[in-house]
Amino acid sequence: MGLMSRTKGRRGESELAGLLADLTGWTVRRRVRQHDGDSDIDGLPGWSVEVKRHASGRRADIRTWWEQAEAQAKSAGLLPVLFFRLNRDDWRAVWPVGTLVEADPWTGYEWTIEGSLNAWATIAREIDAAIGPQINLDRLYGAAPSEPRPPVN
Repeated sequence: MGLMSRTKGRRGESELAGLLADLTGWTVRRRVRQHDGDSDIDGLPGWSVEVKRHASGRRADIRTWWEQAEAQAKSAGLLPVLFFRLNRDDWRAVWPVGTLVEADPWTGYEWTIEGSLNAWATIAREIDAAIGPQINLDRLYGAAPSEPRPPVN
């Protein structure tokens, strides 16, 4: 990845962190030191965040970004959320429909919701107010109730 791409990514993460802090009231910040599998943004309780800032993107790109977000969240024991912004467009959020509906495991891109930052922030605040950061990951990822769940930070 070139220097200009990394700079654009850092700027996008910082911009998004400010917007999410305004929308949620939480202390949200860009994660400065990131390793593969780390959330790009800290301060969103119960969520693992992947941020993409690209000039353009097709549905196939968004699917690939979602798969990355989902894998990273599953390994961290958190809910996945993908935030992306294409040039001359607004920020968009992608999150699992299983956060809203009590159902069997619904994973994969075909079981996501795409909406505005405001829509995602409203859902995130409602989840946090109703049940706090201890979300039902068993429902989302299909773990048997007897299997231990990793703690949610």
